[in-house]
Amino acid sequence: MNASRVLAGGLLAAAAGIAGAQRTDTTVRTVRGIDAQRGQFVEFVVKTVPLHHLTSADAVKLLQPYVQTPGGGVYPAPANIRAVTIREVPRIFSEMTTVLNEYDREAASITLNFQIISADHSTTRDASAAGLDSLLRGVLKYSGYHLLGTTMAPAAEGAHITQTLNAGEPLSLAVDVSDIRVEGNDASVHLNVQLSRSLYQTGPNRVVVNPVLLSTGVTVPIGQTVVLGTSATDNGQRALILTVRPQISARR
Repeated sequence: MNASRVLAGGLLAAAAGIAGAQRTDTTVRTVRGIDAQRGQFVEFVVKTVPLHHLTSADAVKLLQPYVQTPGGGVYPAPANIRAVTIREVPRIFSEMTTVLNEYDREAASITLNFQIISADHSTTRDASAAGLDSLLRGVLKYSGYHLLGTTMAPAAEGAHITQTLNAGEPLSLAVDVSDIRVEGNDASVHLNVQLSRSLYQTGPNRVVVNPVLLSTGVTVPIGQTVVLGTSATDNGQRALILTVRPQISARR
């Protein structure tokens, strides 16, 4: 009698376990279809995948080129549901979910830290520029380096940033941000940078607006300080140096 109760209890527990396992797989279906071109049956995985940041329409546009199997496809969910339904053979289904994992995420955001440094032929050392002083002395002909100003700007993929710097004179900084990579050994950001004088008097009756001091495009490793360029002034006796250090500020 006791053995019967134990056996019955075991069967009930097993049935409950099976039912629980079945409940966890209710969003996945394996169905059979026919490949009309080859005249044979194929196994399709069908699943509605929830989305976190992409819209259903955007996800369909992203995944549609990956559909390869006749009878397969990717379909938007109803307007009030943030999801997409995939119907494909297991190999292609796996590729499509990998693509979703890569692109259905919040865009990476970084912080760009800029410094304007004045270089001259003096021998004085500025404590606020100590981190770059030795490096700059090793690669440039100037012996004295002084920090004139700093600015910090948050940036995301595709951003256009404008900043005004006070470096003894008003300077305008314009930056276009692209190709942000925040993972792996190649974590970096591509910047197109232009530094200009906001207002520059060239003579008693002539004013030139925004003469460009330097303009460059460069890929900068995340977490590293890079010299973007220099602009000589005062007949080469002084130069302005622009540096940048990108850092990760926010991710999903």
